[in-house]
Amino acid sequence: MNIRYSFLKDELAIQEIRKHKWIESEKQGNEIGFATAAVDWINKYGNLWLQYRLHGHNKENSEAIHSSR
Repeated sequence: MNIRYSFLKDELAIQEIRKHKWIESEKQGNEIGFATAAVDWINKYGNLWLQYRLHGHNKENSEAIHSSR
């Protein structure tokens, strides 16, 4: 996807990054920090999440998001 999008200016993306931070911190047994979580979440889930956010819920997007986890 060639769209320049600032996830850190989107409150819904920030909520997802915070969830990711908590989950990954629990897995590792220590706090990973918001910046680390943000980079990891954007790299792993950012494009699919943005497609879902911009184009809404449809079966193809839903399956792609769930299969990437």
